[in-house]
Amino acid sequence: MERVRRRHAEVNELASTGLSLSAIGRRLQLDRKTVRRYRNKDLAGLLASAQDRGHGVPDPFIEHVQHRFQAGCTSSMQLYREVFALGYTGGYHVVNRYVAAMRKGVAIPVRAVTPSPRDITSWIMRSEETLGPLDAAQLETVRNACPEIASACDLAREFTDMRRHRRGHLLRDWIQKAELGGPDAIGIFADSIRQDLQAVTAGLTLSYSSGIVEGHVNRIKTIKRQMYGRASFALLRARVLLQP
Repeated sequence: MERVRRRHAEVNELASTGLSLSAIGRRLQLDRKTVRRYRNKDLAGLLASAQDRGHGVPDPFIEHVQHRFQAGCTSSMQLYREVFALGYTGGYHVVNRYVAAMRKGVAIPVRAVTPSPRDITSWIMRSEETLGPLDAAQLETVRNACPEIASACDLAREFTDMRRHRRGHLLRDWIQKAELGGPDAIGIFADSIRQDLQAVTAGLTLSYSSGIVEGHVNRIKTIKRQMYGRASFALLRARVLLQP
């Protein structure tokens, strides 16, 4: 910890003189990325990171160690055997160091697992009926923590409902709601829909689509790529007209 404090002070003192990251790194014999981290991050964050690295027990196993420790199992070796059976691949000394920190009351608590953007998007785009209890609970937690995500979730589900049930007559109301109270990204999307409102409304209302036309365009492009530089236009025309 003392080394972290000393390096933080040295890097920021040299940075205040106008030296570049590379120059500071050469003077202190540190990598340029390390210098940038010490310059851009506050001391409290650096100390927390150093303490976290010092304890070293991965998050999936910290919860088990803390639970067993609170239940009365204070043997480092016993706790190491238990987490090893659960898949922990680190050494005994790491677990022993963490248990010692718990005895002193300075152990780092279990960090909350933050869902990835991919997971949150998946929960939003799936219908509520297909969400499992755990996914539904996690989505509700995210909605409560971030009003913008809650708004995006409601708007996305309303739009999906319009598309699935061909309720294009509700599109104007949805656009107005998205522009007035939705997140910026959805507001921009709604504005782009407004610019071609009739076409989008027709797409959300009628059973017709341009899928067949797009299929033929794709077929013609495939034939062109197969014949490029190999045959004349007459043969290309014949294949396009005759090939189903």
